[in-house]
Amino acid sequence: MVRTARVTGALAAVIWLVGTPLVAISDAEYLIMGLLATLLGLTLTPVVLAIGEPMPSRKRTAVRLSGLLVCIALILSGAVLFAALQGWLGEAVAHQSPSVAITAFIALFIWIGLASYALRGPTPIERWTFRLGLISGASCVVPVLIGIVIFYFAKDFVFTNATVLPTLLFDLLVWASLPAWLTAVIFGISPEHQPSEA
Repeated sequence: MVRTARVTGALAAVIWLVGTPLVAISDAEYLIMGLLATLLGLTLTPVVLAIGEPMPSRKRTAVRLSGLLVCIALILSGAVLFAALQGWLGEAVAHQSPSVAITAFIALFIWIGLASYALRGPTPIERWTFRLGLISGASCVVPVLIGIVIFYFAKDFVFTNATVLPTLLFDLLVWASLPAWLTAVIFGISPEHQPSEA
């Protein structure tokens, strides 16, 4: 399972690095977003099942089950986007389908932050997993919270040239943080980094 998780984790990092810019620049953004969500859900499932070996059983089970729920949400949101693109859903549902996928991506980043907090430990790789997971979780949650605050409290806010740089920096952080976290997790689940049983 560890070898499979390492391969699919590396594949998930590549899928994210390539797929995210394609969503932004493609004319078929919903198709690529659905494909990205489905592939991420499928490739992250073995990683979710492999992480957390040094954790107590109850905490490990909670992290893995919540991770599996996020993977299922990603896969289902991709399926909903595909169904909406094919016209199999009503028009009202089809307009909401991108929101479902975006919610699943936000749930993924929240889970990464919480799982990294649960995985923290004394070894250098565990500390890096913790730090990168918190950065990854915050890189997605903080812009969402800023958007909510702006929407409700700064109704006359307008995006100008001055807001391009902070937006770009948050986008780059979201884009790079998931592969960085996955790299730390891949190294952390390798047998040489697991605690030896004495």
